[in-house]
Amino acid sequence: MSSDIFAGQVTDPDLLAELYDLEHDEVTDDLAFYREMAARHRGPALDLGCGSGRLFASLLDGGAKPIVGLDGSPALLRRAEARIAGNQRLSQAVAEGSLVLTEGDVRQLGALRPQRFVLVVAAGVLPHLDGPEEAMQMLAGVARLLAADGRLILDDLGPGLLPTRDLPLSVDWRRSLGGREVVRRSQLMRREAPEGLRVAFSTMVDLGQADGTIARLPASHRLWYPYTEALLSLVREAGLAVELAYGSHDLDELEEDSVRRILVIRAAAG
Repeated sequence: MSSDIFAGQVTDPDLLAELYDLEHDEVTDDLAFYREMAARHRGPALDLGCGSGRLFASLLDGGAKPIVGLDGSPALLRRAEARIAGNQRLSQAVAEGSLVLTEGDVRQLGALRPQRFVLVVAAGVLPHLDGPEEAMQMLAGVARLLAADGRLILDDLGPGLLPTRDLPLSVDWRRSLGGREVVRRSQLMRREAPEGLRVAFSTMVDLGQADGTIARLPASHRLWYPYTEALLSLVREAGLAVELAYGSHDLDELEEDSVRRILVIRAAAG
C-alpha cells in the first residue's frame, strides 16, 4: 500500500500475501460499485494500493483503459501476477498494454507523471498511512495526476465499524487453504489522537501442516483512521473537493453508523 505492508515481519511475506488474499478475495460487495465508477469515468485508471489486483476485472468491465496497478509490496504484486496468469481477460489486457503493474509508494507518485488519470482508486489505503503528513503527500500527488474531469475515490472503514475499545487476542476467522485449516487470532489497542484514531493491530495465524504440525505466523501493523473533518481539511489543502460522500457501496448516505466512508473527489474549481 503506502509501502510494503509486510516489510519487517518475521514471517515469509509471500505466505502472508497468500493469507491476505484468502481473507480479501471473499470481499465482493464493492465490485459492482467500482465497475459503475469506471463506466462513469471511462479512460485511464490508477489503482493505488492495488494489492493482488482484486478490483482489476471490475475496472476493466466498466471501461477503464489502461489501468495502472500500483503497490509497495513485491509479495502482493507477485500475487497479482499469478491472478493475471490465471485469468484470460486480465492476461489479454496485459498483453495489449491495458493493464500494467508498478511497484511504488502512494506517497511518492512523481514517477507516474506526465500520465493523467480520469479515475484514481484508493481503497483501504488511508489506514496504512502514518497520519496527516503522509496523507497529504498522497493527495497532493493524486492532484497532480488527476485529469481535469477526473475523480479520486477514497474508500475505507466507516465510523460504524471503528473500534470503540481495545480488543483482546481472540479468534476472528477460520478458513481452509489447500485443504489445510487456517485460524486467525487478532488483537488491537486503540488511541484517539486529534487527527484520527490510531490502532495497533496484531494477528497470529495458525496454519495446519501436512505432517499434523501447526505453523504460527505473527504479524503486526499500525493503522490510522482519520476523522472525517480532518480528512476533509486535507482534501481541501491538496486543491481537491469532495463531490459525493457515501456510507456504503450501495450508495447509502454517510452517517455515524455507516460501515464504509467513500468520498468521491474532484479537482477544486479554479
